Amino acid sequence: MKKMLIIIATVLLGLGFNYGASAWIYVPDQGDTGWQTYTYTAPGGFAGTAGFVVSNVIDTSAYPELLLDNLSQGGGVEGINRGFELGNLSGFALVGTSFANVSASETPISGNTYYPTQVDNLAVIQGLSSGVNTSQFFNATAQAGTVGSMLETAITLSPGAPFSFDWAFLGNDFSPWNDFALFYLKDQSGAIVFSEGLAQIGSAPAIPIPSSVLLLGSGLLGLLGLARKGKRQVG
Repeated sequence: MKKMLIIIATVLLGLGFNYGASAWIYVPDQGDTGWQTYTYTAPGGFAGTAGFVVSNVIDTSAYPELLLDNLSQGGGVEGINRGFELGNLSGFALVGTSFANVSASETPISGNTYYPTQVDNLAVIQGLSSGVNTSQFFNATAQAGTVGSMLETAITLSPGAPFSFDWAFLGNDFSPWNDFALFYLKDQSGAIVFSEGLAQIGSAPAIPIPSSVLLLGSGLLGLLGLARKGKRQVG
């Protein structure tokens, strides 16, 4: 019986509770994430554009921010101004009416002051109401962006080489206006070939267990019941 329980628990954990896992970090109203590090690895290599989006959702009364620092290609800082140490956005491009600047620190509504993770400067990307249209991007709860900012830079990765950066999301707003930030890649034709959520305002949605897993669990429990019944009859 003990072995059967272990088998059931292992199957349900493997198939059920890990189902639909998300990389999004959720922050409470007017919350922020603290500094995080993101790493992307392209098994076959990559040449194109790395992009960063911070987006408002619905309202224009408050705007989120995405802090960025310490961009690294292939395990080391490459190219010009990857840590914004020139004090400007040289080597980066703002899309449309996006807005970003370079600063020595940033303090959101929460009051948690952020300092660079690398030397003297960090980039502050702002989801202003006068920013670029971000409706092509969605947060984890399927709300489309409205307006915000997008910052891009060219990268080239050898097969298996990592691309990493430090980031922090400053919510500055309230749910259900679940403002968000994400990372994306564009190929050389300008098509978005990869995107992954970083953070958003709100709470993680409940992850339903698929019906197939529930059926499997019921079947295993039934087998356990038969085994116990058979054991009693033998005894």
